[in-house]
Amino acid sequence: MSKGEVLACSKFYLQFDGLEDLVLKSCTGPKITLESAGDTTSFGVSKGGKSVIQATVTGVSNATITAVYVASVEDDRLVKWHQDSHSEAIAGGGSKNKGVHKTGSLILYNQAGEEAARWNMTGIMPITYKSSKFDPSSKELATETVEFAYHSILRVK
Repeated sequence: MSKGEVLACSKFYLQFDGLEDLVLKSCTGPKITLESAGDTTSFGVSKGGKSVIQATVTGVSNATITAVYVASVEDDRLVKWHQDSHSEAIAGGGSKNKGVHKTGSLILYNQAGEEAARWNMTGIMPITYKSSKFDPSSKELATETVEFAYHSILRVK
């Protein structure tokens, strides 16, 4: 990697345990929010009538990641992962995967094709699944869109 190289958003991959070979069309990036209190209005006054404001972190929240994959004839692992992660809609009960979550990584590559940035995630589960809109005049490839929730995300590189 050359010194000071700027990374492009077009060289990336999102991988999960057992799903390292899917064709990824696009995905949203990670978003972590430090929730705070006391940061927008005065919570009191001090000597001389001076207003006191102080941001205090009260929690952390993660956004979801949405990934769009190119569908293929023989690969139904994404929809099966989604189905296995949730109890049956009518019957209820436990999930087929018994609540097991995956780990994964979002990786950016430099111009030489080497890994240049990595975010590792734990506790990943698919929360929504949808396929492409089917249209007889479409010129698009069939896709599967999956939204993932995760417990934690950490940039390690």
